This record gives sequence, C-alpha cells and structure tokens, in this order.
Amino acid sequence: MAGSKSDIAVVVVQGCFQKPLVYEQLSGSIRKHGYQTFQPELPTCTEIESPGFAKKDLNDDTKVVRDVIEDLVEQKGRKVIVVMHSYGGLVGSNAVLEKWDLDKRQSLGLAGGVAHLFYFSAFIMGKGQSVLGTYGESPNNEEKDGKLYFKNGAKLLYNDLPEEEAALWASRMVPQSYAVQTTTITNAAYEFVPSTYVICDNDKAVPPQVQEIFSRAAGSHVERIDSGHSPMLSRKDKLVDIIVSVIEKSTS
Repeated sequence: MAGSKSDIAVVVVQGCFQKPLVYEQLSGSIRKHGYQTFQPELPTCTEIESPGFAKKDLNDDTKVVRDVIEDLVEQKGRKVIVVMHSYGGLVGSNAVLEKWDLDKRQSLGLAGGVAHLFYFSAFIMGKGQSVLGTYGESPNNEEKDGKLYFKNGAKLLYNDLPEEEAALWASRMVPQSYAVQTTTITNAAYEFVPSTYVICDNDKAVPPQVQEIFSRAAGSHVERIDSGHSPMLSRKDKLVDIIVSVIEKSTS
C-alpha cells in the first residue's frame, strides 16, 4: 500500500437518535488496525435541552462533518474514508464536496482527498429532496415540542442483540430535532466519489429491499451482513473487516 496508515483518516458519521457511545466499539476496532478515527458530534442529537435545539437541522450536522473533513484534506493532506450509518448517510453525502475527491486532487498535484464513501444501512437521497418530502412521516417516530423520538428502539434498531443488551442501548437513545425532516439535501457525494454499501439483511428499521434501492441510487459496490440495523454492535468484527478491506483498496 502506498504511503502509510498515518496518512489515512476515517470519519464516522453516526445515525440519529444515538449518542456517540454506540459507535465507540467500531471506532476502537478500526484504530486497532492502525487508522485514526474522527466522529463529529451531530448538533441535532446533542444538547437536547438547549433553547435553540429545535431549530437545528441537517445543515448544522453537515457543517460539523464538513469542517472535520476540510481540515483533514486541505490542512493535513490526509486520505479520508467516510463511514456512514443510517441517517449519517444523508449527512456525510451532503458534507463531502466535489473538490475533495481524491482523484481530482491528485490530478491537480494536491495531497489528500476523500478516497471512498462507506455506507451501512444508510439513507441515500438526491439533491433537492428532504426526508419528509420523500418518505413522509414515519410510524416509528413521534414528535413533541420540536423533538423527534424513535419508538420501539430495542425491537427495531437492536433486534439481533440479546434482550438485556438491546434494552440497555434503547434506554440510551436520545431525541433528534424535528427540523431535520424538512431540510433539503444540496449535495450528493456519491455522484463523484466511489462508494461501498453494506446491506444489513435482518434490519427491522430499514428493510433490506429499501437498502438495495439506496445502494443502486448511489452506484455503490454492495456487500451484505446478516445483521440487524446496528452491526457496529452485533456484527462488529465482520463490519470492521469489510471497512478495513475498503480502506486498503481505496488508498493503495
């Protein structure tokens, strides 16, 4: 592999209703393979009691992720892999700008760039679309005072974990700002950066048939895992093996 692992950075973009804690095992395992990881906290899932929380939307999440990638690419010259789960697919795709595409930067003699997009059970939308306009209100969501709550987390997000563990993770879930639902997507990074999509075949929150539609829309190389919606917990080793393989292939 050309260069060294220190030249490579993995940016993890989390799903909604989650705290970063749910991705710590995933990030830790990637780091054990020698790659540095970054996980920006999404404003629409943090400081939920702050007065302005309900006004935060997908653009706020996009900005914090974009700022991290901009620093890694333009200031540090790193090769970046963006790993996105669930709602994070919308944020990450919106955040990566075409000028950061690794091939484009290399053609200009510039160091670093976004080498690959890695989606797992992730949402994909096109420019000009919004969650509410595209999918309508989800029966799994409940809105209250500008906050969106997810119902039946243990059964839908953690269905392939032991019952006690599923209940624990469900108890740690947080609401998200409802304004995310109406934010319009302005960028589609999968149009100019190569991608891989991991379909989770036992997902109760995002059916595999829907994930297949997303993967085709993104033009992704497809892998599959026999897991529920949260393989970073239930099938972590398998997921990390696929991620590491993608890193090696896309940065060589």
